[in-house]
Amino acid sequence: MRGKFMPTAVMLLLAWNSNCFAVNTGHSAISSASGYDVKTVLPLPSVTVRSELTQQLMEIAMTGIHPVFADTWLQLSNEPELAQDPETYYRIYSLLQQFRREWHALDWDSRERFHLKSFNPSTSATGRHAYDELLQRTDPDSAINKLRPQTENYLTNRRVLLSLLSESRKAPWPALPALKVRPGDSHDALPVIRNILLRSGDLQANTLTPQQMQLTTYDVQTVQAVEHFQQRHGLDADGVIGRRTLNWLRLPPQVRAVILARSILRSDLPQNMSSRRYVLVNIPEFRLRVLDKKQEIFSSRVIVGQIKRQTPILSSEISSIVVNPAWHVPASILQKDLVPKLAKDKHFLDKGQFELVDSQGITVDPAAMVWDGTEENFPYQLRQKPGDHNALGRYKFYLPNNDAIYLHSTSSPGYFKRDLRALSSGCVRVEEADDFARLLLKDSKWNINKLDQMLKEDTTKWLSMTDPVPVYTVYWRSWVDKQGQLQFRDDIYQFEDDARMANTAVINSLVGHS
Repeated sequence: MRGKFMPTAVMLLLAWNSNCFAVNTGHSAISSASGYDVKTVLPLPSVTVRSELTQQLMEIAMTGIHPVFADTWLQLSNEPELAQDPETYYRIYSLLQQFRREWHALDWDSRERFHLKSFNPSTSATGRHAYDELLQRTDPDSAINKLRPQTENYLTNRRVLLSLLSESRKAPWPALPALKVRPGDSHDALPVIRNILLRSGDLQANTLTPQQMQLTTYDVQTVQAVEHFQQRHGLDADGVIGRRTLNWLRLPPQVRAVILARSILRSDLPQNMSSRRYVLVNIPEFRLRVLDKKQEIFSSRVIVGQIKRQTPILSSEISSIVVNPAWHVPASILQKDLVPKLAKDKHFLDKGQFELVDSQGITVDPAAMVWDGTEENFPYQLRQKPGDHNALGRYKFYLPNNDAIYLHSTSSPGYFKRDLRALSSGCVRVEEADDFARLLLKDSKWNINKLDQMLKEDTTKWLSMTDPVPVYTVYWRSWVDKQGQLQFRDDIYQFEDDARMANTAVINSLVGHS
Protein backbone atom coordinates (compact mmCIF):
# COMPACT_ATOMS: atom_id res chain seq x y z
CA MET A 1 0.00 0.00 0.00
CA ARG A 2 2.03 2.88 -1.32
CA GLY A 3 2.27 6.05 0.74
CA LYS A 4 0.21 4.58 3.58
CA PHE A 5 1.40 4.25 7.16
CA MET A 6 -0.28 1.15 8.56
CA PRO A 7 -1.54 0.94 12.16
CA THR A 8 0.95 -0.53 14.60
CA ALA A 9 0.71 -1.95 18.10
CA VAL A 10 2.20 1.13 19.73
CA MET A 11 1.75 0.94 23.49
CA LEU A 12 0.45 4.22 24.85
CA LEU A 13 2.27 3.83 28.15
CA LEU A 14 5.62 3.19 26.48
CA ALA A 15 7.09 6.54 27.46
CA TRP A 16 6.09 6.02 31.07
CA ASN A 17 8.43 3.03 31.31
CA SER A 18 11.42 4.95 30.00
CA ASN A 19 13.79 6.83 32.29
CA CYS A 20 16.36 7.58 29.60
CA PHE A 21 16.33 11.31 30.40
CA ALA A 22 15.38 13.61 33.23
CA VAL A 23 13.34 16.76 32.82
CA ASN A 24 12.91 19.54 35.34
CA THR A 25 9.57 21.12 34.44
CA GLY A 26 9.86 23.80 37.12
CA HIS A 27 6.57 22.81 38.72
CA SER A 28 4.38 19.80 39.34
CA ALA A 29 2.27 19.75 36.20
CA ILE A 30 -0.42 17.49 37.61
CA SER A 31 -0.34 18.52 41.25
CA SER A 32 -3.56 19.10 43.17
CA ALA A 33 -5.09 22.55 43.22
CA SER A 34 -5.50 23.97 46.69
CA GLY A 35 -8.93 23.88 48.27
CA TYR A 36 -10.57 20.98 46.46
CA ASP A 37 -11.88 17.88 48.19
CA VAL A 38 -9.61 14.83 47.92
CA LYS A 39 -11.29 12.82 50.70
CA THR A 40 -13.38 10.74 48.31
CA VAL A 41 -11.21 7.99 46.89
CA LEU A 42 -11.50 7.84 43.12
CA PRO A 43 -11.49 4.45 41.39
CA LEU A 44 -8.76 3.53 38.94
CA PRO A 45 -10.39 3.83 35.49
CA SER A 46 -10.53 0.94 33.07
CA VAL A 47 -7.59 0.26 30.79
CA THR A 48 -9.48 1.71 27.81
CA VAL A 49 -10.26 4.95 29.66
CA ARG A 50 -6.66 5.27 30.85
CA SER A 51 -5.33 4.61 27.36
CA GLU A 52 -7.74 7.10 25.78
CA LEU A 53 -6.91 9.89 28.22
CA THR A 54 -3.19 9.24 27.79
CA GLN A 55 -3.45 9.21 24.00
CA GLN A 56 -5.30 12.52 23.91
CA LEU A 57 -2.79 14.08 26.28
CA MET A 58 0.09 12.87 24.12
CA GLU A 59 -1.42 14.26 20.90
CA ILE A 60 -1.89 17.73 22.37
CA ALA A 61 1.53 17.70 24.07
CA MET A 62 3.11 17.03 20.67
CA THR A 63 1.59 20.15 19.14
CA GLY A 64 3.34 22.61 21.46
CA ILE A 65 0.05 24.48 21.94
CA HIS A 66 0.68 25.08 25.67
CA PRO A 67 3.48 24.02 28.04
CA VAL A 68 1.12 22.48 30.60
CA PHE A 69 0.53 19.52 28.28
CA ALA A 70 4.23 18.88 27.73
CA ASP A 71 4.90 19.24 31.45
CA THR A 72 2.14 16.78 32.32
CA TRP A 73 3.30 14.24 29.75
CA LEU A 74 6.92 14.48 30.84
CA GLN A 75 6.02 14.12 34.48
CA LEU A 76 4.25 10.87 33.62
CA SER A 77 7.29 9.77 31.63
CA ASN A 78 9.62 10.36 34.56
CA GLU A 79 7.35 8.99 37.28
CA PRO A 80 5.87 5.67 36.04
CA GLU A 81 4.13 5.09 39.38
CA LEU A 82 1.68 7.87 38.45
CA ALA A 83 0.17 5.48 35.90
CA GLN A 84 -1.40 3.57 38.79
CA ASP A 85 -2.65 6.64 40.64
CA PRO A 86 -6.39 7.32 40.09
CA GLU A 87 -5.79 11.03 40.75
CA THR A 88 -3.59 11.18 37.65
CA TYR A 89 -6.48 10.43 35.33
CA TYR A 90 -8.85 12.89 36.95
CA ARG A 91 -6.32 15.66 36.44
CA ILE A 92 -5.72 14.64 32.82
CA TYR A 93 -9.48 14.51 32.22
CA SER A 94 -9.93 17.94 33.79
CA LEU A 95 -7.09 19.35 31.70
CA LEU A 96 -8.50 17.96 28.45
CA GLN A 97 -12.05 19.03 29.21
CA GLN A 98 -11.05 22.62 29.94
CA PHE A 99 -8.81 22.73 26.91
CA ARG A 100 -11.52 21.61 24.48
CA ARG A 101 -13.85 24.25 25.86
CA GLU A 102 -11.20 26.96 25.47
CA TRP A 103 -10.19 25.69 22.02
CA HIS A 104 -13.68 25.85 20.58
CA ALA A 105 -14.15 29.36 21.99
CA LEU A 106 -11.02 30.76 20.32
CA ASP A 107 -11.36 33.23 17.47
CA TRP A 108 -10.50 31.81 14.06
CA ASP A 109 -7.09 33.45 13.70
CA SER A 110 -5.94 32.35 17.16
CA ARG A 111 -6.91 28.74 16.39
CA GLU A 112 -4.86 28.55 13.23
CA ARG A 113 -1.87 30.36 14.73
CA PHE A 114 -1.95 28.41 18.01
CA HIS A 115 -2.40 31.51 20.17
CA LEU A 116 -3.61 30.03 23.46
CA LYS A 117 -1.98 32.34 25.97
CA SER A 118 -4.67 32.70 28.64
CA PHE A 119 -5.22 29.01 29.36
CA ASN A 120 -5.19 28.48 33.15
CA PRO A 121 -6.52 25.00 33.93
CA SER A 122 -7.55 24.13 37.47
CA THR A 123 -9.25 21.36 39.41
CA SER A 124 -12.25 21.73 41.70
CA ALA A 125 -14.47 19.77 44.05
CA THR A 126 -17.36 20.09 41.60
CA GLY A 127 -15.28 18.82 38.71
CA ARG A 128 -13.95 15.95 40.79
CA HIS A 129 -17.46 14.88 41.77
CA ALA A 130 -18.63 14.99 38.13
CA TYR A 131 -15.65 12.87 37.07
CA ASP A 132 -16.38 10.34 39.83
CA GLU A 133 -19.98 10.05 38.60
CA LEU A 134 -18.76 9.64 35.03
CA LEU A 135 -16.64 6.63 36.01
CA GLN A 136 -19.66 5.00 37.66
CA ARG A 137 -21.56 4.92 34.38
CA THR A 138 -21.90 1.72 32.42
CA ASP A 139 -20.20 3.38 29.42
CA PRO A 140 -17.62 5.93 30.66
CA ASP A 141 -15.70 5.41 27.42
CA SER A 142 -18.31 7.32 25.40
CA ALA A 143 -17.95 10.41 27.60
CA ILE A 144 -14.15 10.27 27.41
CA ASN A 145 -14.28 9.85 23.63
CA LYS A 146 -16.25 13.09 23.33
CA LEU A 147 -13.09 14.92 24.34
CA ARG A 148 -11.51 13.82 21.05
CA PRO A 149 -11.65 15.97 17.91
CA GLN A 150 -15.08 15.14 16.51
CA THR A 151 -13.99 14.71 12.90
CA GLU A 152 -14.92 11.74 10.75
CA ASN A 153 -11.33 10.81 9.93
CA TYR A 154 -9.93 11.35 13.41
CA LEU A 155 -9.27 7.67 14.17
CA THR A 156 -7.53 7.27 10.81
CA ASN A 157 -5.33 10.26 11.60
CA ARG A 158 -4.59 8.80 15.03
CA ARG A 159 -3.45 5.48 13.57
CA VAL A 160 -1.21 7.27 11.10
CA LEU A 161 0.24 9.44 13.86
CA LEU A 162 1.13 6.37 15.92
CA SER A 163 2.61 4.71 12.86
CA LEU A 164 4.86 7.71 12.22
CA LEU A 165 6.10 7.54 15.80
CA SER A 166 6.65 3.80 15.43
CA GLU A 167 8.68 4.37 12.27
CA SER A 168 10.80 6.98 14.01
CA ARG A 169 11.72 4.45 16.71
CA LYS A 170 13.25 2.00 14.25
CA ALA A 171 16.37 4.00 13.45
CA PRO A 172 17.54 7.59 13.05
CA TRP A 173 16.43 9.15 9.77
CA PRO A 174 19.12 9.04 7.04
CA ALA A 175 20.96 12.25 6.20
CA LEU A 176 21.12 13.53 2.63
CA PRO A 177 23.65 15.96 1.11
CA ALA A 178 22.73 18.89 -1.10
CA LEU A 179 21.98 17.49 -4.54
CA LYS A 180 19.89 17.65 -7.68
CA VAL A 181 19.17 14.42 -9.52
CA ARG A 182 17.21 13.97 -12.72
CA PRO A 183 15.82 10.70 -14.13
CA GLY A 184 18.66 8.73 -15.70
CA ASP A 185 21.37 10.48 -13.66
CA SER A 186 23.76 8.74 -11.31
CA HIS A 187 24.43 9.79 -7.73
CA ASP A 188 26.00 8.14 -4.70
CA ALA A 189 23.05 9.21 -2.52
CA LEU A 190 20.47 7.14 -4.44
CA PRO A 191 20.75 4.07 -2.14
CA VAL A 192 19.94 6.36 0.81
CA ILE A 193 17.04 7.93 -1.11
CA ARG A 194 15.61 4.48 -1.85
CA ASN A 195 15.83 3.60 1.83
CA ILE A 196 13.87 6.77 2.69
CA LEU A 197 11.25 6.01 0.04
CA LEU A 198 10.92 2.47 1.36
CA ARG A 199 10.42 3.68 4.92
CA SER A 200 7.91 6.35 3.82
CA GLY A 201 5.86 3.78 1.90
CA ASP A 202 6.40 5.37 -1.52
CA LEU A 203 8.65 2.53 -2.71
CA GLN A 204 6.92 -0.79 -2.25
CA ALA A 205 8.81 -3.58 -0.53
CA ASN A 206 10.21 -6.19 -2.93
CA THR A 207 9.97 -3.81 -5.90
CA LEU A 208 13.76 -3.84 -6.08
CA THR A 209 16.22 -6.55 -5.14
CA PRO A 210 18.83 -5.84 -2.43
CA GLN A 211 21.37 -5.35 -5.21
CA GLN A 212 19.13 -2.88 -7.07
CA MET A 213 18.56 -0.94 -3.84
CA GLN A 214 22.29 -0.17 -3.80
CA LEU A 215 22.56 1.06 -7.41
CA THR A 216 23.73 4.62 -7.97
CA THR A 217 21.71 4.97 -11.19
CA TYR A 218 18.35 6.75 -11.01
CA ASP A 219 16.21 3.92 -12.39
CA VAL A 220 12.58 3.90 -13.54
CA GLN A 221 11.18 2.27 -10.39
CA THR A 222 12.86 4.84 -8.16
CA VAL A 223 11.64 7.68 -10.39
CA GLN A 224 8.07 6.39 -10.03
CA ALA A 225 8.47 6.22 -6.26
CA VAL A 226 9.79 9.80 -6.18
CA GLU A 227 6.87 10.98 -8.32
CA HIS A 228 4.46 9.34 -5.89
CA PHE A 229 6.30 11.02 -3.01
CA GLN A 230 6.07 14.37 -4.80
CA GLN A 231 2.32 13.99 -5.37
CA ARG A 232 1.82 13.44 -1.64
CA HIS A 233 3.67 16.67 -0.89
CA GLY A 234 1.93 18.94 -3.39
CA LEU A 235 5.01 19.10 -5.62
CA ASP A 236 5.28 18.94 -9.38
CA ALA A 237 5.54 15.17 -9.95
CA ASP A 238 8.38 15.34 -12.49
CA GLY A 239 10.74 12.90 -10.77
CA VAL A 240 13.43 15.55 -10.43
CA ILE A 241 14.92 15.55 -6.94
CA GLY A 242 15.42 19.28 -6.41
CA ARG A 243 15.45 21.58 -3.40
CA ARG A 244 11.82 21.22 -2.29
CA THR A 245 11.72 17.45 -2.80
CA LEU A 246 15.02 17.12 -0.97
CA ASN A 247 13.72 19.13 1.99
CA TRP A 248 10.78 16.76 2.38
CA LEU A 249 12.96 13.64 1.95
CA ARG A 250 15.13 14.87 4.81
CA LEU A 251 12.22 15.39 7.19
CA PRO A 252 12.13 12.61 9.81
CA PRO A 253 8.85 10.90 10.76
CA GLN A 254 8.80 12.36 14.28
CA VAL A 255 8.68 15.89 12.83
CA ARG A 256 6.00 14.76 10.38
CA ALA A 257 4.07 13.45 13.37
CA VAL A 258 4.21 16.91 14.94
CA ILE A 259 2.89 18.51 11.74
CA LEU A 260 0.07 15.97 11.57
CA ALA A 261 -0.76 16.43 15.27
CA ARG A 262 -1.14 20.17 14.72
CA SER A 263 -3.38 19.61 11.72
CA ILE A 264 -5.51 17.16 13.72
CA LEU A 265 -5.98 19.86 16.34
CA ARG A 266 -6.68 22.63 13.82
CA SER A 267 -9.28 20.50 12.05
CA ASP A 268 -11.24 20.09 15.30
CA LEU A 269 -13.87 22.59 14.18
CA PRO A 270 -16.86 23.85 16.18
CA GLN A 271 -19.65 21.29 15.96
CA ASN A 272 -22.26 23.81 14.81
CA MET A 273 -20.41 23.98 11.48
CA SER A 274 -21.21 20.39 10.59
CA SER A 275 -24.94 21.01 10.18
CA ARG A 276 -24.72 23.53 7.35
CA ARG A 277 -22.99 24.32 4.08
CA TYR A 278 -19.72 26.24 4.18
CA VAL A 279 -16.60 27.05 2.15
CA LEU A 280 -13.17 25.99 3.38
CA VAL A 281 -9.98 27.40 1.83
CA ASN A 282 -6.86 25.50 2.90
CA ILE A 283 -4.06 27.96 2.23
CA PRO A 284 -1.02 25.59 2.16
CA GLU A 285 -2.95 23.17 -0.07
CA PHE A 286 -4.00 25.89 -2.53
CA ARG A 287 -7.50 24.40 -2.60
CA LEU A 288 -11.08 25.47 -1.93
CA ARG A 289 -13.83 23.07 -0.93
CA VAL A 290 -17.54 23.38 -0.33
CA LEU A 291 -18.89 21.06 2.36
CA ASP A 292 -22.52 20.36 3.06
CA LYS A 293 -23.27 18.40 6.24
CA LYS A 294 -19.63 17.25 6.30
CA GLN A 295 -19.78 15.98 2.70
CA GLU A 296 -17.55 17.57 0.06
CA ILE A 297 -19.70 18.72 -2.85
CA PHE A 298 -17.23 20.95 -4.69
CA SER A 299 -13.47 21.42 -5.00
CA SER A 300 -11.23 23.79 -6.93
CA ARG A 301 -7.61 24.80 -7.12
CA VAL A 302 -6.94 28.31 -5.88
CA ILE A 303 -4.19 30.91 -5.86
CA VAL A 304 -3.47 32.55 -2.51
CA GLY A 305 -1.44 35.53 -1.34
CA GLN A 306 2.31 35.83 -1.69
CA ILE A 307 4.52 35.48 1.37
CA LYS A 308 4.74 39.29 1.62
CA ARG A 309 1.00 39.74 0.98
CA GLN A 310 -0.54 36.82 2.78
CA THR A 311 -4.11 35.67 2.55
CA PRO A 312 -5.35 36.23 6.11
CA ILE A 313 -6.87 33.64 8.39
CA LEU A 314 -10.50 34.72 8.53
CA SER A 315 -14.05 33.68 9.22
CA SER A 316 -16.64 35.47 7.12
CA GLU A 317 -19.44 34.69 4.67
CA ILE A 318 -20.20 35.22 1.02
CA SER A 319 -23.02 37.74 1.08
CA SER A 320 -23.03 38.68 -2.62
CA ILE A 321 -21.74 37.47 -5.97
CA VAL A 322 -20.70 40.21 -8.36
CA VAL A 323 -20.95 39.28 -12.04
CA ASN A 324 -18.69 41.29 -14.37
CA PRO A 325 -17.03 43.19 -11.52
CA ALA A 326 -15.01 46.34 -11.95
CA TRP A 327 -11.71 46.27 -10.10
CA HIS A 328 -11.10 49.14 -7.73
CA VAL A 329 -7.35 48.79 -7.32
CA PRO A 330 -6.31 48.73 -3.64
CA ALA A 331 -3.89 51.47 -2.61
CA SER A 332 -1.08 49.03 -1.79
CA ILE A 333 -1.24 47.35 -5.20
CA LEU A 334 -1.60 50.71 -6.91
CA GLN A 335 1.57 52.13 -5.33
CA LYS A 336 3.73 49.02 -5.44
CA ASP A 337 2.71 47.49 -8.75
CA LEU A 338 0.73 49.69 -11.11
CA VAL A 339 2.06 53.22 -10.68
CA PRO A 340 5.62 52.11 -11.60
CA LYS A 341 4.21 50.54 -14.78
CA LEU A 342 2.25 53.69 -15.56
CA ALA A 343 5.38 55.79 -15.09
CA LYS A 344 7.20 53.67 -17.70
CA ASP A 345 4.38 53.20 -20.21
CA LYS A 346 2.06 56.04 -21.16
CA HIS A 347 -0.27 53.53 -22.84
CA PHE A 348 -0.63 51.40 -19.71
CA LEU A 349 -4.12 52.70 -18.87
CA ASP A 350 -5.48 51.97 -22.34
CA LYS A 351 -3.93 48.50 -22.51
CA GLY A 352 -5.44 47.45 -19.21
CA GLN A 353 -8.69 49.39 -19.72
CA PHE A 354 -8.17 51.37 -16.52
CA GLU A 355 -10.04 54.52 -15.60
CA LEU A 356 -8.57 57.36 -13.57
CA VAL A 357 -10.68 58.36 -10.58
CA ASP A 358 -10.04 61.44 -8.45
CA SER A 359 -10.53 61.83 -4.70
CA GLN A 360 -14.19 62.79 -5.27
CA GLY A 361 -14.90 59.58 -7.18
CA ILE A 362 -15.12 61.39 -10.51
CA THR A 363 -13.65 59.81 -13.64
CA VAL A 364 -10.79 61.87 -15.10
CA ASP A 365 -9.69 61.95 -18.73
CA PRO A 366 -6.09 60.64 -18.85
CA ALA A 367 -5.23 63.52 -21.16
CA ALA A 368 -6.14 65.88 -18.32
CA MET A 369 -4.16 63.99 -15.71
CA VAL A 370 -2.07 66.23 -13.45
CA TRP A 371 0.92 64.28 -12.14
CA ASP A 372 4.60 65.05 -11.73
CA GLY A 373 5.57 61.46 -12.58
CA THR A 374 6.86 60.50 -9.15
CA GLU A 375 5.44 57.24 -7.85
CA GLU A 376 4.83 58.43 -4.30
CA ASN A 377 2.78 61.46 -5.45
CA PHE A 378 0.23 59.72 -7.68
CA PRO A 379 -3.01 61.61 -6.86
CA TYR A 380 -5.59 59.25 -8.39
CA GLN A 381 -7.22 55.89 -7.94
CA LEU A 382 -7.53 53.30 -10.69
CA ARG A 383 -10.62 51.36 -11.66
CA GLN A 384 -10.43 48.56 -14.22
CA LYS A 385 -13.48 48.17 -16.42
CA PRO A 386 -15.41 44.85 -16.40
CA GLY A 387 -14.60 42.24 -19.02
CA ASP A 388 -12.32 39.32 -19.84
CA HIS A 389 -9.28 41.57 -19.39
CA ASN A 390 -10.26 42.40 -15.80
CA ALA A 391 -7.94 41.03 -13.11
CA LEU A 392 -10.98 39.75 -11.17
CA GLY A 393 -12.28 37.84 -14.17
CA ARG A 394 -16.04 37.48 -14.43
CA TYR A 395 -16.86 36.80 -10.77
CA LYS A 396 -16.19 38.41 -7.44
CA PHE A 397 -17.41 36.64 -4.31
CA TYR A 398 -17.84 39.40 -1.77
CA LEU A 399 -17.29 38.64 1.91
CA PRO A 400 -17.19 41.33 4.62
CA ASN A 401 -13.84 41.48 6.44
CA ASN A 402 -11.35 44.03 7.72
CA ASP A 403 -8.65 43.08 5.20
CA ALA A 404 -10.57 43.86 1.98
CA ILE A 405 -10.04 40.24 0.93
CA TYR A 406 -12.44 38.34 -1.31
CA LEU A 407 -12.62 35.37 -3.65
CA HIS A 408 -12.68 35.94 -7.40
CA SER A 409 -12.01 34.45 -10.80
CA THR A 410 -9.08 35.62 -12.93
CA SER A 411 -8.05 36.73 -16.39
CA SER A 412 -4.81 34.69 -16.10
CA PRO A 413 -5.81 31.02 -15.64
CA GLY A 414 -2.38 29.72 -16.63
CA TYR A 415 -1.04 30.27 -13.11
CA PHE A 416 -3.25 27.46 -11.78
CA LYS A 417 -0.91 24.95 -13.47
CA ARG A 418 1.86 25.80 -11.01
CA ASP A 419 2.37 23.62 -7.95
CA LEU A 420 3.39 26.57 -5.75
CA ARG A 421 0.51 29.04 -6.05
CA ALA A 422 1.21 31.73 -3.44
CA LEU A 423 1.06 34.43 -6.11
CA SER A 424 -1.73 36.93 -5.40
CA SER A 425 -1.80 40.13 -3.38
CA GLY A 426 -3.93 38.48 -0.70
CA CYS A 427 -7.23 37.67 -2.39
CA VAL A 428 -8.10 34.09 -3.33
CA ARG A 429 -8.39 33.32 -7.04
CA VAL A 430 -10.71 30.40 -7.80
CA GLU A 431 -10.01 28.27 -10.87
CA GLU A 432 -13.52 26.82 -11.23
CA ALA A 433 -15.20 30.13 -10.43
CA ASP A 434 -18.12 29.65 -12.83
CA ASP A 435 -19.10 26.28 -11.33
CA PHE A 436 -18.57 27.73 -7.86
CA ALA A 437 -20.93 30.63 -8.58
CA ARG A 438 -23.62 28.38 -10.02
CA LEU A 439 -23.41 26.08 -7.01
CA LEU A 440 -23.81 28.98 -4.57
CA LEU A 441 -26.71 30.44 -6.53
CA LYS A 442 -28.54 27.13 -6.82
CA ASP A 443 -31.86 27.19 -4.94
CA SER A 444 -31.55 30.96 -4.47
CA LYS A 445 -33.93 33.64 -5.66
CA TRP A 446 -31.75 34.22 -8.71
CA ASN A 447 -32.39 32.42 -11.98
CA ILE A 448 -29.00 30.94 -12.77
CA ASN A 449 -30.14 30.35 -16.35
CA LYS A 450 -29.77 34.11 -16.80
CA LEU A 451 -26.09 33.96 -15.86
CA ASP A 452 -25.02 33.13 -19.39
CA GLN A 453 -26.71 36.26 -20.70
CA MET A 454 -25.12 38.38 -17.96
CA LEU A 455 -21.69 37.01 -18.83
CA LYS A 456 -22.09 38.04 -22.47
CA GLU A 457 -22.41 41.62 -21.31
CA ASP A 458 -19.96 43.85 -19.48
CA THR A 459 -22.53 45.31 -17.12
CA THR A 460 -21.81 44.78 -13.44
CA LYS A 461 -24.55 42.87 -11.59
CA TRP A 462 -24.70 42.39 -7.81
CA LEU A 463 -26.50 39.19 -6.79
CA SER A 464 -27.26 39.20 -3.08
CA MET A 465 -27.26 35.78 -1.45
CA THR A 466 -30.57 34.77 0.09
CA ASP A 467 -28.64 32.71 2.65
CA PRO A 468 -25.03 33.90 2.98
CA VAL A 469 -22.53 31.04 2.88
CA PRO A 470 -19.84 30.91 5.60
CA VAL A 471 -16.21 31.03 4.44
CA TYR A 472 -13.21 29.94 6.49
CA THR A 473 -9.55 30.10 5.58
CA VAL A 474 -7.41 27.50 7.35
CA TYR A 475 -3.77 26.44 7.57
CA TRP A 476 -3.73 22.63 7.50
CA ARG A 477 -0.42 21.15 6.37
CA SER A 478 -1.15 17.44 6.74
CA TRP A 479 -4.11 15.07 6.37
CA VAL A 480 -5.04 11.61 5.11
CA ASP A 481 -6.91 11.91 1.81
CA LYS A 482 -9.82 9.84 0.49
CA GLN A 483 -7.42 7.31 -1.01
CA GLY A 484 -5.69 6.80 2.33
CA GLN A 485 -2.59 8.72 1.25
CA LEU A 486 -0.83 10.79 3.90
CA GLN A 487 -0.48 14.31 2.50
CA PHE A 488 1.90 17.11 3.51
CA ARG A 489 2.30 20.69 2.33
CA ASP A 490 4.95 23.39 2.64
CA ASP A 491 4.78 25.93 5.44
CA ILE A 492 4.40 28.71 2.87
CA TYR A 493 3.76 31.51 5.37
CA GLN A 494 6.24 30.21 7.95
CA PHE A 495 3.55 29.87 10.61
CA GLU A 496 5.47 26.98 12.09
CA ASP A 497 9.07 26.36 12.95
CA ASP A 498 8.85 22.60 13.39
CA ALA A 499 12.01 22.39 15.48
CA ARG A 500 10.96 25.29 17.71
CA MET A 501 7.27 24.50 18.11
CA ALA A 502 7.70 20.84 19.00
CA ASN A 503 8.85 20.04 22.52
CA THR A 504 12.02 18.05 21.91
CA ALA A 505 11.78 16.24 25.24
CA VAL A 506 8.21 15.13 24.46
CA ILE A 507 9.24 13.79 21.07
CA ASN A 508 12.29 12.03 22.50
CA SER A 509 10.11 10.36 25.11
CA LEU A 510 7.99 8.92 22.31
CA VAL A 511 10.65 7.85 19.82
CA GLY A 512 13.26 6.61 22.27
CA HIS A 513 16.25 8.45 20.81
CA SER A 514 17.40 12.01 20.13
